[in-house]
Amino acid sequence: MKIMVYEGPKKLVIKEIDDLKINKNEMRIKTLYSGISHGTEMNVYRGVAPFFNRTNDGDLHLFRKASDNEKWDYPIKSCDPGVWYMGYASVGKVIEIGSDIKNIKVGDIVYSNAPHQSQVIKNENEVVKLPTGIKPEFGIFYTNLITAFNGILDTRIKLGDNVAVSGLGVLGQLVVQMAKLSGASNVFGIDLLPKRLETALKNGADKVYNPLKIDDVAYAIRKETNNVGTDAVIEVTGNQKALNEAIRIAAPDTVVTALGWYQGPSSSLMLSDEFHHNRITIRSSQTGNIDPKIRHMWDNERKEKICLDLLSKLDLENLITHKIPFEDATKAYEMIDRMDKDIIQVVLTY
Repeated sequence: MKIMVYEGPKKLVIKEIDDLKINKNEMRIKTLYSGISHGTEMNVYRGVAPFFNRTNDGDLHLFRKASDNEKWDYPIKSCDPGVWYMGYASVGKVIEIGSDIKNIKVGDIVYSNAPHQSQVIKNENEVVKLPTGIKPEFGIFYTNLITAFNGILDTRIKLGDNVAVSGLGVLGQLVVQMAKLSGASNVFGIDLLPKRLETALKNGADKVYNPLKIDDVAYAIRKETNNVGTDAVIEVTGNQKALNEAIRIAAPDTVVTALGWYQGPSSSLMLSDEFHHNRITIRSSQTGNIDPKIRHMWDNERKEKICLDLLSKLDLENLITHKIPFEDATKAYEMIDRMDKDIIQVVLTY
């Protein structure tokens, strides 16, 4: 089987190893497609993810300085235990099952949170059988859908709301469509790349803005909303400047949902102007948890069922802009790292 190895920041190679063995409660999956995360995963690829120097203490809910044996270090193999950060959106065909597997059979097409490699070994409770009739490659959006849907739940969009979506990569494109399904009257999309702006319009955005082409997006959106601003802003980029602009776009006494992963200290966030005077709330939306106010109704099982259903309801075809063979993964990562303008989602094929 073929695996991926990080030998250092931005140093990626494909290697061949012996097939992994399966236990009686496991299955072997031949990978068909895997999606590269342009956010979390690229931060690991670049060597800037916090886990290289800090550790997340789950009991204390704090990041703290990591000891030497807690730090991530190179080389990192996709097949190493606990490696969730070298790809986590994999679709494949089951080619072997252990004797204890009950509800999955050989030939089934399944999704799993698995790294980029030609085979995956999983327990039955770690896979999701894709519904028939769905293109297998669409399955790679399943985790993205759960993240985006969590942002929708956290934002509490109401019928007739004006909503701005900042950042129109994969997550932003999904959020645009979900916001319209949730009853938003107008969805305003914001991004720097023409390809993403065009795609958002096709996917339901009512108007889009390129901050490089307009002096003040917040002012322009005020004029589109009766000089009020939007009822909600969902900020997806993970860029501090964009978060600052999201605060400016939001109407007074409303919420900015921060769905992105913001890296490093911020010198761009201005908390003395609109944030202070307009009483803006910034809410972090993290995919691993559900808002306590609705947790009694929305458990993970319900959320996952909805997202599985959305695979057949949303426009996903135009989000896959590049399919690249796994053997050429280095090329794929380099394209994403330099932010080629025509990229939305890169899919590795096997």
